[in-house]
Amino acid sequence: MEKLSSGEFFGVTSQKLETGGLILTNTAYTHDYVDWHHHENVYFTFLLTGKVIEGNKKGKVNLSAGSLLFHHVQESHYNIKPPGETRGMHLELESRWIREMYPNEEVREGSFEISCPKTKILFYKLLRESQIADDMTTLGIQNLVMEAVSPLFSGTKESRFRPSWVDKVGELLQDNYLCPPDLKAIAAVAGVHPVHLSRSFTKYFGCTIAEYIRLLKVERAFSQLSLKGSSLSTIAHSCGFADHSHMIRCFKAFSGNTPLFFRQLLKF
Repeated sequence: MEKLSSGEFFGVTSQKLETGGLILTNTAYTHDYVDWHHHENVYFTFLLTGKVIEGNKKGKVNLSAGSLLFHHVQESHYNIKPPGETRGMHLELESRWIREMYPNEEVREGSFEISCPKTKILFYKLLRESQIADDMTTLGIQNLVMEAVSPLFSGTKESRFRPSWVDKVGELLQDNYLCPPDLKAIAAVAGVHPVHLSRSFTKYFGCTIAEYIRLLKVERAFSQLSLKGSSLSTIAHSCGFADHSHMIRCFKAFSGNTPLFFRQLLKF
């Protein structure tokens, strides 16, 4: 089985940025099929455009633009690329970086998809930071990566105690963000009192329920920006925004830039 070294991926890499034990690469996938292989480092795959199917010992996962996949070191897998352009950004964490930043903690094992909208938007911000490439880029990347990966380590606050209702609520809102249920209905699914849900939601999600739903809409809109022939107004409507202006305001609030800025960025 082939082992890929740091910064090495199947396809044509247009950018490789190394900074203090972190490696960012942007790669156009050119192989219709990639046989079983594994990588030297813990890493993330963030699909920017197109689609890809990844298979591992647990089965297959269908990825599309906006999908974020985590791989522990040595996790073997294979890839199938459907017809069309497919590009991805990879973030590798070298072992020396992990030991320095998380000396007494273990990173989660396995390969799995990450659905957290906040984390996905952080990866879009990483893409933006990598394209600026000035004297603040190293600081910017380190800051964003720390925020994005901390929940994957065993000693972090998020990992030590997480009630079962948290994931139930997250799944409910992800499935119903276009027409979210009211507070009582959400609490009923969670099996907790509405007051407890309201007081505890921010602790586990980092924002209020209303903010989380807006965040989901922005994340869904991000995933559609690379679709050719789809206007921003159409994307705004399909993702549940009142109008194009509403989407712009939410994008600025959560990502710091407009949808048009990121649409142009994804064309690099």
